[in-house]
Amino acid sequence: MMKMMMSSRSSVSLGVLLLLAVILSAGAADPDILTDFVVPSDTDPSGIDGAFFTYKNLVTGNSGDPAKLTVTKATHAEFPALLGQSVSYAALVFGAGTVNPPHIHPRASELLVVVQGPLLVGLVDAARNGTVYTQTLQTGDMFVFPKGMVHFQFNNGTDVVARAFSAFGSASPGTISLPAALFGSGIDDTILDKSMHTDQATVDQLKQDQAPPSPGPSPGSSSSAAAALLPSRWAITLLLCFAASYYFYF
Repeated sequence: MMKMMMSSRSSVSLGVLLLLAVILSAGAADPDILTDFVVPSDTDPSGIDGAFFTYKNLVTGNSGDPAKLTVTKATHAEFPALLGQSVSYAALVFGAGTVNPPHIHPRASELLVVVQGPLLVGLVDAARNGTVYTQTLQTGDMFVFPKGMVHFQFNNGTDVVARAFSAFGSASPGTISLPAALFGSGIDDTILDKSMHTDQATVDQLKQDQAPPSPGPSPGSSSSAAAALLPSRWAITLLLCFAASYYFYF
């Protein structure tokens, strides 16, 4: 009987995860355009030249701080010429021991290439009982993260910086971080306690990890590791997410 109940809960929770993926991916494609490219409304078409199609901040804007995860994006928000082109890019620099926490891109698949390895990557297959596929990538290796699937990257080295580039099949792939969505939001602590089958102290610690950093020097145009958990806390968060997926109570 207990085994049947566990199986039922697992099936229900996996169904919830699949439904969430479908909802997040619905309508998640770039709009078709009727022209070769889109000129922003605040730009004079007669002034368009080669500079409009050029973006110079992808790498130069990435400090590569060895103590942080640094992500520099080139989506249509940073590079307007990409609007309607169904493509975008990102540069990632992983300081030793830093992680890009579990997250999804609701509007695009991601193709990552490692230019300085090794780098541990993984993704979660909710359709196959939450199977986690991991791989340690070396320099020159590529890995694809299908649209809407939870995935992560982790530099588990102690003194080596890892670097990678990611291409996306959308000019605005979007990013939803699971730790931030759960513990950086206004969800009531009691709901988190019961959903994650944990205690108040753990929830408080995870919420503290997701709190906005104290005011300090401007980090520049790139986003840094404020969102990157220390490996142990990242592991706790991922474990809790998986636990909830299998033992979720309505």
